[in-house]
Amino acid sequence: MSKSSWDTHDFKVKMLDWSTARGSRLAYLCRFCGRRFCKFAKQDHETWAIDDDGRALDRAVSDRWLSEVCSRVFKTSDEDDRKRLREGAEQ
Repeated sequence: MSKSSWDTHDFKVKMLDWSTARGSRLAYLCRFCGRRFCKFAKQDHETWAIDDDGRALDRAVSDRWLSEVCSRVFKTSDEDDRKRLREGAEQ
C-alpha cells in the first residue's frame, strides 16, 4: 500500500487558534524537510502551505508542496518559495 505525500512527513502539530465555526487552526511542521502547512481541524477542506510566521503561501507553492513527498532534508529552493505569499496574506 503506497503512502500519500502527506504521510511521508514527520509532523509536529501546534494549535494556532480556535473558532466555533471552523474549530482549531492547526500548524504542521515537518521535522525532516522544514515545510509548514496549516488547516482547520473541524473542516475537511483546504490545507495550505505557510511561511515561518504563519502567512499563507502562493496557491502554486501549496499545490506543489502538497503533491511532493518529503525530501527528508531542508531544500534551499524552499526559502524562495517561502517569500511567495498568497495575495492578501501580507500582514
